[in-house]
Amino acid sequence: MNPTTVQHSLASLVGEIGRQGFEHRLMQCMHELTGADHCVLISYDASRTAPITLFSSGAIDQPLAQECRRLYDEVYYERDPNRALLDAGAHEPSTQLLTLRPEELSDPEYRRTLIERCGIREKLAFIGHGREQAYCLNLYRLKSRQRKGLLMGALQDNTALIAATLERHISLSTEAQVRFDLPWVRARLSRSCGDRLTQREMDVACRIVLGYSSEAIGLDLGVSVNTVLSHRKNLYEKLGIGTQNQLFAIVTEGRCAWV
Repeated sequence: MNPTTVQHSLASLVGEIGRQGFEHRLMQCMHELTGADHCVLISYDASRTAPITLFSSGAIDQPLAQECRRLYDEVYYERDPNRALLDAGAHEPSTQLLTLRPEELSDPEYRRTLIERCGIREKLAFIGHGREQAYCLNLYRLKSRQRKGLLMGALQDNTALIAATLERHISLSTEAQVRFDLPWVRARLSRSCGDRLTQREMDVACRIVLGYSSEAIGLDLGVSVNTVLSHRKNLYEKLGIGTQNQLFAIVTEGRCAWV
């Protein structure tokens, strides 16, 4: 690729740091530089134990992409083939580029649930360790797209700039709680108190945190308002809380302080 084109693409990405347009621009930039059809940006907090998928953007059908995002954040992050690498370099700034094909995955359930269902043919992972977090930018090539393998050259030549860009955006996004949506809230609640709630109570709790009224929750879940109120009463009792603000605090603090 023409070096001028690469620099122009990266410059436009830098200009979107901390803005809502960053997700769309990152996908465009990675498509231009590598040929990727879809990208996912995952951040780990300082303890490296609680991943947050900041976004999943590109050619994978959105409902499926969001389902996989939720499953990864709640369960499959523990089986991520790159998890050991994210942990291993946690004490010093570094970056790595790794390629992977579905047939190379040794975990059949992980491969089937997160890779094969999405039609992924190839994965390129840009793994970084910053001062306060580890992160992984996963780039995917899909089977439905007629294209050769993902290109690594532009990423290798501009590793420092890309790493600094991702680290800065993740820092700003975390502070501003960008993408404070249902999958993120569900993942946080599941880690904090998921073992104490039924599936339906979890559904109601997530929507309470997101500011839904009882009527809106009922419409969204297809149940009566009385059923919603009953679930809310039960989940509050199980968590030892009495207000929406306390439930919100469980999500933001990542722990259930009242139990």
